[in-house]
Amino acid sequence: MKKILLILAALASAATLRAQSFEIQVVDSLRPFASEDAFAGVGACGVLDVRTIRPFGLDEAARLLKPCMDAVAKKYGVSAVAEPGFLSVPQSGRSGKAGLLIKTGMTAGSKAHRELVASISRRQGRLLGHLTRVLTKDEVPPAAASALQKAIDGCMLPTVVRDVRSGDDFVRFYGKCLTRSAEFKIKEIRPAEGLAVTVDTAVSGAQVEAYNGFLTVNAGKGPVQVMVVAYGPQVHLP
Repeated sequence: MKKILLILAALASAATLRAQSFEIQVVDSLRPFASEDAFAGVGACGVLDVRTIRPFGLDEAARLLKPCMDAVAKKYGVSAVAEPGFLSVPQSGRSGKAGLLIKTGMTAGSKAHRELVASISRRQGRLLGHLTRVLTKDEVPPAAASALQKAIDGCMLPTVVRDVRSGDDFVRFYGKCLTRSAEFKIKEIRPAEGLAVTVDTAVSGAQVEAYNGFLTVNAGKGPVQVMVVAYGPQVHLP
């Protein structure tokens, strides 16, 4: 009887070892497919853990993210730049969304792409408080016309051509077209980097989202598109 018990114990031990060996093999085989945190161990990405009382504006967030994105680009050997932009455009009655676009030279499904997307997903799809989307190589970001175009069309003279090369030019030539319109309740308009402006408005919700988009103005060398990023009363611009 004692001999039988010893044999059974030996068989059970061997089965356990085989099961453990199988589990180790499975884990080892899956390890290449597991997504690591693209920001882990990257010193410049410590900014992602910053907590503030005031939400960051989109331009401000993009500037703060630049050193982190530069370091991530170096880590994977591929370009990665954070810019304010539109994650979606208005369609089927749904408003568009402004956020951060990570423009990359990554191939869809590559290790770098999988890890960057997974790392943002672990942060609820946001970086520095803003919804974030990763664009792969040659992927074109969404574009839509801003609902504010009506105000521009109402005060722009077809015979007057103004050279618009920056957000500052737009504010100087067309800013009052927006701020003096009672319909849109715009408190302030500021130039942002490049051909872009930020708009501070008293409206909220879907109406704010409808302001996000591009405005087309008459310029020296033909029509120019200026990107508008709008903020409601819940966000106080610096």
